[in-house]
Amino acid sequence: MQKKVEIFTLTLLLIFVFYCALTIGISWDFEMEVNRGNERLKYILFQNSFENYKLASRNIGDQFYPAFYTTLTSFIAHLFPKKYEFEIWQLTNSLFSILTVFGIYRISSNLFNKKVGKIIFLLCFLNPIFFGHMAMNPKDTIIAFANVWSTYIFLRYLNNQNRKDKCNRYILLGGLAIGLGTGMRLPFIITLIPLFFFAIIDIFFFKKIINKEFSLKKFVIHLIVTLLIAYLVTISFWPHAHKNIITEPFKLALLLKNLSIPFGLTWGLLNGHIISTNQPPNLYIIINFFYKSPEFILLCYVVFVYFIIANKKFFLSQFDFFWAKILLILFIFLLPTIFLIFSPYRVYDGLRLFLYLIPYFNIIPGLAIYYLIYNFNSLMPKLFLAVIGSLFAYYLFIFVLLTPYQYTYLNLFIGNFSNAHKKFENDYWAISIKELVKKIPRETNLISNNTEIKITFCGTPDSLVKKELKKLKNLKFEQQGLNAKDFDYVIMTNRILEDSEDNILANVTTCFEKFKGEDLITVERNGLILSTLRKKL
Repeated sequence: MQKKVEIFTLTLLLIFVFYCALTIGISWDFEMEVNRGNERLKYILFQNSFENYKLASRNIGDQFYPAFYTTLTSFIAHLFPKKYEFEIWQLTNSLFSILTVFGIYRISSNLFNKKVGKIIFLLCFLNPIFFGHMAMNPKDTIIAFANVWSTYIFLRYLNNQNRKDKCNRYILLGGLAIGLGTGMRLPFIITLIPLFFFAIIDIFFFKKIINKEFSLKKFVIHLIVTLLIAYLVTISFWPHAHKNIITEPFKLALLLKNLSIPFGLTWGLLNGHIISTNQPPNLYIIINFFYKSPEFILLCYVVFVYFIIANKKFFLSQFDFFWAKILLILFIFLLPTIFLIFSPYRVYDGLRLFLYLIPYFNIIPGLAIYYLIYNFNSLMPKLFLAVIGSLFAYYLFIFVLLTPYQYTYLNLFIGNFSNAHKKFENDYWAISIKELVKKIPRETNLISNNTEIKITFCGTPDSLVKKELKKLKNLKFEQQGLNAKDFDYVIMTNRILEDSEDNILANVTTCFEKFKGEDLITVERNGLILSTLRKKL
């Protein structure tokens, strides 16, 4: 019976994921990634020379992206009709995201047990930030996939180094996983430093995770082979590295490190304050985790600390080397967090750039829930479980209510949801624009009037908005610049306005604040306006 319930639940979750993938609009970077993948594929298949490739590929910083996953996904998409290109990309991305959640299940099951693993699987799957990014984010979800599976493979290797058949398999798979990560974004390798750091400590001091016959000499050799495989994977679809596969990747990596031109946005919105992305507040990541995590997850952290103090014997009796395993999780999750607190670097878009941390963020809550279920007959666990269950039921209601924009979730600590757009850039990747544009024929007379409208876009990718507008038959429009005065309508999200003429903090504002007028159409979830078509006053 339990098995049937688990299969039914998993089936519902998968259907829901794929439904959301086919419902959302195209995210900010998606078109750029699709174009990059298509041009890379032409080059790899000898349909284009390197010089013609450079002319066709005009994405900013294209030479710094090896685009391994991007090229493979482009190949998959080419197996289907062109009109389904973006849908295939989003479904493929969803599949990799699901495999990431399965990876954290394998890690949790390996470190603790399968019951803990199943709880953590569900928590990670239903995490609003991770779930919301599953389909629409062609970068950070792949980083998360590569990190989680690199971690799992590495842990299995540490336990099976003396078994030649398994060891060789883990070396190969580890190289592929790391190569997928660096093949997406070169700095991916940095995300593995906490894991490697812990392994070194365990090898020399704890000797808890590794097997008793562990050989440091073999480890060094195997690591070199793994990194070599990763290197070959990274450069395989990287045209700019093919000039000289030995030196060129390192030249590009150094050039990226010293690049003066910043990638991403200049300004961000954090809990109601406009911040510089170059100098974010020290607590940037903490603030985002606090307001964007479900209430029951935050409570689970309190529960875990409480019972680890009150009844640590339970955890020690249930799990071998419990403290070493907790330290491993804390290393993976806390070291990047602490680094960002004390050495802030360019960040924006909330937790997007730290998506790979979210699976690990759910491990401690999973252990807390496991404890409460296992000790349900006791009064305190029963009371805590009742509260957590109630909060989870409430969260699940909100989770469904936000469909398909779960990544815009904010917990109750944010206060009035109708004002939440003033605190965070909720739909920062503008995936609600697709729904907004579809409403135009039904809720306005812009098409029936048969007149050309003058319109501008703010906080949205211009090309994607125009692509959606062109789907509306008989809609005549002319795009105007952000600083133009001669326009009647604006389509926008509550993104920080990136405007060279106003690019000083005193003049920076959100799109919603800059353009005053009457909202003809809005996309709204849970009282939060995500995007709007506004008529200028």
